[in-house]
Amino acid sequence: MCISDLSGCNLIGLASSLSILLAQGLTPEEIGVLAAFFTSVGDNLALIAINHPSSTQNESQKDDLGPMTL
Repeated sequence: MCISDLSGCNLIGLASSLSILLAQGLTPEEIGVLAAFFTSVGDNLALIAINHPSSTQNESQKDDLGPMTL
């Protein structure tokens, strides 16, 4: 089974179940740190996916965006 084969409802159920299991026995502060950690992981995965060579965006479109500034 591949995660991309799951329906939206199945993904929500899986995420909910996993969250409940991970939160058992943790303090609210620890749950908050874990939530922030997984948010960061998700954000980084999204950035990796956007910049992946197999992205549907072609090179000329990437050049039009210009340099990234922080």
